[in-house]
Amino acid sequence: MKVLSENAARTLLNAFNDAGYTEAQVRKHLGAAELPSLQLRNVARLLDRTSTATELNTLLRWFWVGVPVAKANAEKTIPAEMLGLLEQTGLIAEQGENWAATVMLLHTDGFLVAADHPSAIERHEADLVLWPNPTSKFLAKFAIRRHSRATLDLGTGSGILSLQAAAFSDKVIATDLNERAVEMARFNVWLNGIKNVDVVAGDCFAPVAGEKFDLILSNPPFFITPQSDYLFCDNSMELDGLCRRLVKEAPEHLSEGGYLEMLCEWAQVTGERWEDRVAEWLRGTGCDAWVMKGVTQDPEEYAQRRVKEISQDPGGDAEAYAGYMNYYRQRGVEAIHDGLVVIRKREGKNWARIEEVPKTPSGELGEMIVTSFAAQDLLQNADTDEAFLKLRPKLGANVRLEHVCAPKEGRWTTDSLTLRLISGFPFHMAVQPLVAEFLVTCDGTRTAREAIASFAAQVKAPLERVQSECQALLWKLIERGFMTVENS
Repeated sequence: MKVLSENAARTLLNAFNDAGYTEAQVRKHLGAAELPSLQLRNVARLLDRTSTATELNTLLRWFWVGVPVAKANAEKTIPAEMLGLLEQTGLIAEQGENWAATVMLLHTDGFLVAADHPSAIERHEADLVLWPNPTSKFLAKFAIRRHSRATLDLGTGSGILSLQAAAFSDKVIATDLNERAVEMARFNVWLNGIKNVDVVAGDCFAPVAGEKFDLILSNPPFFITPQSDYLFCDNSMELDGLCRRLVKEAPEHLSEGGYLEMLCEWAQVTGERWEDRVAEWLRGTGCDAWVMKGVTQDPEEYAQRRVKEISQDPGGDAEAYAGYMNYYRQRGVEAIHDGLVVIRKREGKNWARIEEVPKTPSGELGEMIVTSFAAQDLLQNADTDEAFLKLRPKLGANVRLEHVCAPKEGRWTTDSLTLRLISGFPFHMAVQPLVAEFLVTCDGTRTAREAIASFAAQVKAPLERVQSECQALLWKLIERGFMTVENS
């Protein structure tokens, strides 16, 4: 694809918007924003939906369904200036008496993004550039959107994370081993009128040797597979070796206080806890870390899922599945976990928080990352009872007390009380009525010592026992984000 002038990009982007080729309009027009797929058997429906000769339908047939359009029909429905730009940029190419699209175009998160059509997977094209998919969108939700002097998008693919990061970064460098991805990302930067993103080719951190960043975002090719079929998802390193390498090498490229946020998968092998394997990645990095484990799959389930993704021909399933399972059995793989690893470079004694988290986070997740790291820092510094009791805990604005009642003897009686977070990870905790009343008095005006002493007097219980139990509870609530704290 060819990059033209800034004015050409603006004209082309406006033309797509004017034609209704936007995220909302495409979803409404097609009835669902699902991609064309042999597995879904939806191509016939999409062709029927776009059968009327209109500008939007012509664009959808090219850049969504992925079928050629007769030149005569295209010239009737597409404005001449737009048609010329599509041809000059290489977005469409001649195919006999037709014009055919060379890419898929998706309007997502306010950007128009070029990527390869899903049929490229069906054709087993190893260097295909994947469209913005659920994993990239998931990582984008967690991106720390505070001002960054320099952001690195490692393994950029189509460049969608870089396009988003440009809004809060002075500069963004996007890298990829796949030369086609580099070309595609550069085109997307141009098409969307972004000025502060530079896209370069190279493996891992090699293209940015000697440079440091306030933020590194990475959605690398982390699949744990016995082969390297596709650059966007497979790598040639043993098991989860690539993810381990990136965590080990990232600190050299982080500014003090800088973050790496990386999606990954890791193996659990015989005789090793899953926590221990990823903990080894973090050892000696000079970074604090929060590892959030998501889905766990057994090798059989994982292998079946991957076989389904890489091939549309059931005839090869048995051989492919056997290859996966032999690979896992020889290496003692008992389970495969996925999750998000966040590390922050910081001098001093570092901490690591490794845990399983709920699957449906919501709200400002990047800000949640920052506040969670700050809370963990505070707890690490409050390493004595005296220091902790000087803190002023306060229930967060995103905390709710859920009161469930059950009918009994003609009246409602309390069945359960549950503290819940309504943004971030939906952590929850059952509490007793007296404990709930104690927690609501923690409003930041009193120290933990004062709040606990008052509660002990209220329940007429020994201060020493109440203090021990309340400290443990407050510690957990601060760590989980239910409470904010200030030093006295």
